[in-house]
Amino acid sequence: MIQIAIDTMNDSLLTRQAIYDYCQISRQGFFSAVKSRNEYFELIEKIKPKVSTHRATVDAYAGSRTLFNELSIKSEFGIGVSKFEQIMSKEMMTLVRVKTRIITTKSCQRSKDYTNLINGMTVRELNKVIVGDLTYVYLDNRLYYVFSLFDIYSGKLVGCYGSSRMRAVDAAQAFDQYKKLIKHDTFKGTIHHTDGGSQYFSNLYLDLVMSNKMQISVASSCLENGYAEQRNGLLKKHFLPLITGRDEKLFQQGIEHIVSLYNNRKQESLGWLSPLEFEEKWKGVDIELRPVKQLYNFY
Repeated sequence: MIQIAIDTMNDSLLTRQAIYDYCQISRQGFFSAVKSRNEYFELIEKIKPKVSTHRATVDAYAGSRTLFNELSIKSEFGIGVSKFEQIMSKEMMTLVRVKTRIITTKSCQRSKDYTNLINGMTVRELNKVIVGDLTYVYLDNRLYYVFSLFDIYSGKLVGCYGSSRMRAVDAAQAFDQYKKLIKHDTFKGTIHHTDGGSQYFSNLYLDLVMSNKMQISVASSCLENGYAEQRNGLLKKHFLPLITGRDEKLFQQGIEHIVSLYNNRKQESLGWLSPLEFEEKWKGVDIELRPVKQLYNFY
């Protein structure tokens, strides 16, 4: 109605009072609404560049809730999450769901010798369960594969390596990163859980895991490796598209950058803390007092 009144004033010879009467608004109500409208447009002019910059440099697929927390919308603009979501929808800044699928898991016979050790497990500490998975990304019509390892408790990305091929030696590179990251800790008893992909059950990779006295766990279906698949989904949609390198060396350099972006990204499942913040908050706290991560029970 306010827009009708404004347009009518611009295009009509009627008196302002006649227009107020026609639109059934008061003079004070009209100017209050105009002020509110102008404030809204000023707010949009400030929010849109922030959203665009964040998606271009930090998180390519950041949703409204993530943006609300990452950009400190409430403290900077004084609006709540519901209002922000309405703005995102109204201004067509919400995301379009894209579905693509390439089969990357080829279970091997050797994986059948192992079982799912994490089914229904409760976790209260770091380096208790490490989950691995393989994903992919197209960049300038080139296909790259990414091997990743996550700590299931904090969600931290502890190993990540990209290659143009799906080889055991590339999966081993991600494991070596993990090993260096926690070089002061022990591997003994840590559960290494994957989906049964042949790279993870090669002689090379199994030797790495077993020589560090880790326990080997395998999912019997993609659901049983859902945590790693979910994390890899974040990598694929939110971070891998940010990589600008167009050869294998530059791609790996980009991987190193997005590991930092991922580990500093606030996540709803961690109480809107980043994996690094979550680890910092709970380190040194008695295990009994830490939050419990209850893993799914499929049996």
